[in-house]
Amino acid sequence: MSSTDTERPTITQFTDPMCTWCWGSEPIIRRLRTVLADQVEFRYVMGGLVEDFDEFYDAANDIAEPSDVAPHWEEASRIHGMPVDTQIFETDPAQSTYPASKAFTAARQQDTELANRYLRRLREVYATQVRNVNHREEQVKIAESVGLDVDEFTTALDNGTAQTAFEQDLSRTRQAGVRAFPTYHIEGPAGEKQVSGFQMFEELVAALKTVDPTLEQSSTPPVPKFIAEYEPVATREVAEVYELDDGKARQVLESFVDDGSVRREARGNGFFWYSNNGGDR
Repeated sequence: MSSTDTERPTITQFTDPMCTWCWGSEPIIRRLRTVLADQVEFRYVMGGLVEDFDEFYDAANDIAEPSDVAPHWEEASRIHGMPVDTQIFETDPAQSTYPASKAFTAARQQDTELANRYLRRLREVYATQVRNVNHREEQVKIAESVGLDVDEFTTALDNGTAQTAFEQDLSRTRQAGVRAFPTYHIEGPAGEKQVSGFQMFEELVAALKTVDPTLEQSSTPPVPKFIAEYEPVATREVAEVYELDDGKARQVLESFVDDGSVRREARGNGFFWYSNNGGDR
């Protein structure tokens, strides 16, 4: 890293758009973004979870075909708390996670922050809206929704540049010795650290402080402001950011529904919450 880069620590998540534990990490990432703000840069590297289910077997979870993923998602959701809708595995399951990963690298060529929003939407749409984000029409809809230039986005998919970027991500994943998603590579002025697997907020903060002891957490904004900034947000995300249990978070959110500032939407085994005052995400 250059001296300029080391002025701000970087947390890089090796990830996959369809990995349920990466989806389950969204509340932790949003809490980090909320309390650390611009002190930390967030990056994502595509790791390539499943190239082709015809040649895939996950012995640890006994997954050999898309339908086997449904019980894994349900079990994981009970632990990480993010909603899932397993109907996707009955109606239109993805045969590979590579096309969605390449869509992200196409978005990243335009703008890092928009690409990060794009990745969030890829995860959310596949996990909770029963929409296969490997389909070009779905990828384009999401690109439009986050403000990407669609012509530039589709050109990157068609001319090979997104494929090349994805292959570079796969190479970086192999070089880093990644064996589980998510894996985090954290780098800053005082060094670097890599942690593997699902991590709690406190564990990631501790890792960040080993590479930059000067980091300071800011206070959280009012709940309606958080929702307007990141909408839609899941109940678990509010619970994580505001250090509440899910039941208390639901009570708080329902109070904002009652006063008309927030609305809810049921998806799968959970709820998402939107601001009635508008947001930019």
